[in-house]
Parts: sequence; C-alpha cells; structure tokens
Amino acid sequence: MDFLVPKLSATMESAKVLRWMKQPGDAIKAGEPLVELETDKAAMEVESPVDGVLGEIAAAEGADVTVGERLAEIAEAGAAAPAAKKAASAPAKSPPPPPPKPATAPKPAPAVATAPARILASPLARRLAREQGVDLAALAATKTGRIRKADVLAAAGGPVRAAAPVATAPARPRPAPALAGPADGTAEPLSAMRSRIAETVTVSRQTIPAFTLDRFASTEAIAAARADFGPGIERAAGVKLTLTDFFLQALADTLGSNPVMQQRFVEAAGRPAAIRHGAIDIGLVVAVEAGMMIPVIADLAGRSLTEIGIARRDAVQRVRSGRLNAGDGAPVPIALSNLSRGGADRFEAIIGPGQSSVLAVGREHEAVVARGGQPAVVTGVHLTLSVDHRLIDGVAGATFLGELADRIEFGPWRAD
Repeated sequence: MDFLVPKLSATMESAKVLRWMKQPGDAIKAGEPLVELETDKAAMEVESPVDGVLGEIAAAEGADVTVGERLAEIAEAGAAAPAAKKAASAPAKSPPPPPPKPATAPKPAPAVATAPARILASPLARRLAREQGVDLAALAATKTGRIRKADVLAAAGGPVRAAAPVATAPARPRPAPALAGPADGTAEPLSAMRSRIAETVTVSRQTIPAFTLDRFASTEAIAAARADFGPGIERAAGVKLTLTDFFLQALADTLGSNPVMQQRFVEAAGRPAAIRHGAIDIGLVVAVEAGMMIPVIADLAGRSLTEIGIARRDAVQRVRSGRLNAGDGAPVPIALSNLSRGGADRFEAIIGPGQSSVLAVGREHEAVVARGGQPAVVTGVHLTLSVDHRLIDGVAGATFLGELADRIEFGPWRAD
C-alpha cells in the first residue's frame, strides 16, 4: 500500500520530511512511529497505519511534500520485504553498477538524499534558518551537536556566518542590518506560524457567523477543592492541578448533557451538513513563542481531575517540545482558551477551522455580585462563549453556558 502524507491539522497543506525512523526492509507495526514531519505548526511523528515491511521511500529526508503525496510503500510482512530492501539499497550502493549508468541520473540521487539527513537541527532552528537565509549545511560544519535557535540567530548576526568561507561565500556584508532589524516603515515577512494564524483567523471571521454569550462564575469552590485534594494528587501522580483542569472537567461534563454542542459544520456534496461527535475531545489553546497551538485532549468523558491534569500536562509538553501527534490536528467541536492568569477581565476568542464553539476564560478577579439580595465581593472569572450560529441557536448556547457556570461554581468534582 502507498503511505501518504496525512493531514495533521485543519490548516496543514504541506510539510518537510525531517527523519525516517525505519529503513527500507525493516518490519513495522501499526501505531509505530515511522516518519517525522515538520508542518507549519510543529514537528510531528507519524505512525504506521498497518503491520508490514517498509518498502521504497519516495520522499527523502529534507524533502518538501504536500498532503496526499506518496511518502513510501508499505508491503505485506512476508512477500515484499526483499524487493523493498533491494529498491532501497540500489541507490545507496551506487558503486556496483557504474558501467551501465553513465547518464548521471542515479548519482545525484544519493547526494540529494543524504546531505540534508546529516544536518541535526530543531524545527524552530530550521524555520529561522529559512527566514534569515542561513545555510544550515555551512553552520553544521562549524559546530558539533544539534543546531538550535540560538545558533541560527548568531549566524544571522554575522559571527558564525563568517565561517561559511569553506563554502566559498566569504564576503557577506549583511551582519549589521540583520542585527539591527528592518528599518522603520519596511515590510518584515511573518514567520510561517504567524502567517498561518493570520490566514486562519481571517477565514474564520469571514466564514463563520458567530455570536457570543457572557457569564461571570465564582471560582471559590475550585479554590477550596484545590486546597482539599490538590496536594494529595500532586504527591500521588506528580501533577499540580490548575484552574484549566477544573474548567476541562466542567466543560466535558456539560458537553455530555448538551449534545447539540458536539457537532461541527461541514459541506457535504455541496450542501450544508453537520458532523456529530460521540467522544468528548477538547482543543486547548497553548501560547508559544511564535504564536499559539491547539493540542487536543481526547476522551474526557467521566475522567478524573488526576487524569485530566496528566493529559493537560502532556499536551502542553508536546507543544513546548514541538512534538505534536496526529490526534492534535484533528478537528474538534470546542476549544478552551484560558487567560485566567492574564491581564484581561474578559475577551472574545475566534472560532477555529473545524470548530463550532470556543470558550474564552478571562482573568480571575474580584467582583461585586448580588447574593441573597445583598452585595458581596466574590472571586471569579468571566466565561465568554463564541458559537457558530449555523448550527447552534442562542437558547441552546445560553443553556450550555449556564450549566457550565453552575458546574464551575458548585461542582461536584471527581478527584481520582
């Protein structure tokens, strides 16, 4: 079977092949990491869909590929193993058949395939190198180990780039402008991630007719619950509970009782349609240096705060390390953007591609509310829900938000 480039996120169109974990002729199992791709969001490991043997690799390390393009061939475990190995080893061992190959076509293949594979660089370093015009091959010749962001920035500034005379590029009077940055009034190209974010939010604003609902919810019950069983969970599971964990559990429980919120708008056969989701999966907006990413926290129905805390921690670590998995790119009905530790009392988030709603949580702060006919000072957050009006009406959205606020204010919470 052909192993094709998967669509790892709603906005992904192309990727770069960073690393093959297996070589032609190697046995592979379904679910085993097979290749690492760098998308506009992060470097992701793609798993083999089936058991078998890796045959011919069609896209070498360093190659740019598009969604749906053929990456390699996966053969049945018994039959095609030898043939696959032969196909892979022929280009690698070009010395044996030199006489019948004077056409020079076979020779370039090994050079192109192996050169990029020898450069060890982080995904962020590769992207910066492309944007700054830094030659990674020349940079790799001047240092040992993995090339990182700081190495590329230093090279863009001049000191490391000067070592590129080996590649016959001695006179490069660019260091000063690179350090100084673009002059006032000049256009500076956006990073790949920022460009993708710009494109995504523009399309979302133009194509999704959304309405917003707002509700204040006290977080005092959450504070009491954290003080009650938070330390025990941290000792037992090694994870520190955050407000996000409580919001995720409350969201999951409220989604379970409001199935109308578990659908996404799509076009099917040229007509509007809705896809309903059985599993409760929530996208979590995570800020990174270059913008933001939305990993998916899956199967949240009935999960405890301990399980949610571990899943949330793992999702954030995947983002920080640039190692999202294929599930992180899957479209989900709802996302959570939590700025409860930020500086805005309330804000409106933009519904992303493939979503039907997004919950924005503002800064945790004190507010005066009416309790029993008397004013009271309460600590809480503003919940702002943005909803796709093509699928969900105001009554359904308000019902959902009201139930969610009640759960946040009163629980109950499942600790473990």
